[in-house]
Amino acid sequence: MTYLYAPTALRVAPDDLAALVRARFANDLRRAGRYAQLCLLGAQACLDAARGEGAIGVLWASELGPLQATRAALDETLARGEPVMPFTFIAMQPHLAGALLAQRSPPVARTACLVLAPDAWTRLLRLAERWLADCERVLVGWVEESDSAGAAHRSDWCLLRKQPAAEAIRCERLPRSPEAAAAAGGDWIARIGAWREASRPPLLLGDGESAWRFTLGTR
Repeated sequence: MTYLYAPTALRVAPDDLAALVRARFANDLRRAGRYAQLCLLGAQACLDAARGEGAIGVLWASELGPLQATRAALDETLARGEPVMPFTFIAMQPHLAGALLAQRSPPVARTACLVLAPDAWTRLLRLAERWLADCERVLVGWVEESDSAGAAHRSDWCLLRKQPAAEAIRCERLPRSPEAAAAAGGDWIARIGAWREASRPPLLLGDGESAWRFTLGTR
């Protein structure tokens, strides 16, 4: 059995990102790319809410990754007619978020960032279950930069464990079911969070591959 904790859905207006990063991390992330900063904001908020001890795995996905930040960096340097500095590309790498998190969190046993279609989000949960054989906890997320001025950045995270504890949400993988509500990568964690707050009956979410049932409590 797998248990989910602290579903955290972070929405950040693009103009507010820099100020929020400075308020949370001071100058520690000043040279990190926008995508890595967004990952750290959501992941750290989830860890703060979940608490607990022990090594963690960090697994997250995105449909586009740091595409918007990379385009912005290229537009800025090319518009000035200057060469693109190597660190610009290093800062844009999505895996940088895992290294930065390891500097300020419990021991990080392994990390991975996947590029997935929004309707393939259940692959994250299946992979996280396998990771729990080696990691006491697995931090799972979906992070997307805004692709327009009016839309918010998204950084959604939750924590998976094998051990039940207070505020646990039990997770069970099921065959693909027509009864499962369709969910996407950018909203499944937010929907679990809203459902938990409402204390509703079990929640059944799925994509094109499988379904998952979420139940409050450890029994």
